Amino acid sequence: MKNFFNIRSLRLYLLILVEYIKRHNKYFLAVFVAVFIVLIAQFKFNFLFDNNSIRIGLIGTYQEHDLPFEVTKLISTSLVTTDANNRIKPNLVTGWESNADATVYKFKLKDNLKWSDGSLINSSDIGFSIPDVVVSYPDNKTIQFNLKDSYPPFPSLLASPIFKKGTLLGIGPYKISKIEKSRIFITKITLTPSDPVAPKIYVRFYPNESVGATGFSLGEVEALFGINNLKALPDNPILGLKQKTDFSKIVTVFFSMADSLVGGKNRSLRQALSYISPQIKNEEVADNPYPPTSWAYDKNAKKYLNNETEAKSALERAKSQIPVDKIHSEIVLTTTPNLESVANEIINSWRSLGLNVRVRVESGVPQNFQALLILQSIPSDPDQYTLWHATQTKTNISKVDVKRIDKDLEDARGKEAGAEDFRQMKYFDFQKALLEEAPAIFLYFPKYNIFYLKKSEQLLQKVLDLQLPKP
Repeated sequence: MKNFFNIRSLRLYLLILVEYIKRHNKYFLAVFVAVFIVLIAQFKFNFLFDNNSIRIGLIGTYQEHDLPFEVTKLISTSLVTTDANNRIKPNLVTGWESNADATVYKFKLKDNLKWSDGSLINSSDIGFSIPDVVVSYPDNKTIQFNLKDSYPPFPSLLASPIFKKGTLLGIGPYKISKIEKSRIFITKITLTPSDPVAPKIYVRFYPNESVGATGFSLGEVEALFGINNLKALPDNPILGLKQKTDFSKIVTVFFSMADSLVGGKNRSLRQALSYISPQIKNEEVADNPYPPTSWAYDKNAKKYLNNETEAKSALERAKSQIPVDKIHSEIVLTTTPNLESVANEIINSWRSLGLNVRVRVESGVPQNFQALLILQSIPSDPDQYTLWHATQTKTNISKVDVKRIDKDLEDARGKEAGAEDFRQMKYFDFQKALLEEAPAIFLYFPKYNIFYLKKSEQLLQKVLDLQLPKP
């Protein structure tokens, strides 16, 4: 009987509630819509975060095996690192030794190194994938590398963050606590700090700068890293911009050495185009394939850019070697959308010599071109064998083939190249030969840009102080 009355009471309350909702349906609908909007907004923009977290955006599509440097430097660090002059120095190792032929290297780990989960690091925990190199582990603190050929710059190949084999477990201030994907590509990563004082980081990936700029404008992230097109975001007093010159990349015009006009033996024309090319305003000039901070940089090497007198002199030499109708045929400078404005500056300077030039914009890097303006990565070590040696057909973009250049690059990585002064001598001669041949115009080292909301600057700076590229 008691249960019967409880059921009747429950039904009565439900009927009263239904009647009440019917009479005040507009208010209940408004509340429902408001709650729904808040939930959608939270799902979309994640604005209900704690006070010690930050959302950052990165440009590019990545998988777990090729995470960008901005992320990997937060979750781990490297065996070796570079100083201000690009010299390799120990980081997680006490040092290294090699045999006389520079084909065997042994690195000794520091004591009591631990993964971010607290477990001790054994040398055999660390995985490496380096072509033509056999890795062994003589003991729990030693890593041995046996190379197929002599290679004195080998330690520079170990400047990437290390991870435990088969995992993304590192030795940095953060560890990955969550990964979200769309098919094979990562869309979001959550980074949790080992130090509770450090902010939690939510990383969102955008396929291109346009989508990234839109996401930033909509409030999906509080900071957008690595965007090249500064015009993608409007001027706004609530936004800030941090910048630092990135000496690991260089903006360059490559000439196709196979082209009948700008290639081959027409060196004087390439020199004329190099001399007249402009110095790009507010950018760090690159008059050399090496940054000026590098120990291999030759400050006395040939200089191009913004030199009208030398440009006209070189053009006169070219006219004496190239038929008139040929020298006035069209020169096409191909580039990517992000560098279109720079390309226009360049062709305006080339036109001042009376040459027939135009810009062609393509989304990818073409296989066939006359002149190509692109952003290229350069190694931290001065060894640029892969970029300029004639045998490197996939990475030698200009396809330059000069015996002197090849010999310098070979000698600088040969078994006699153990001493820095010997390598420096070879790289100085390499620069002299390369700049004289002028298969490329080195323009500038680009800036690494970070747009951010000023209200989030304090948290952003905490992240930058924890190994992200520091503007």
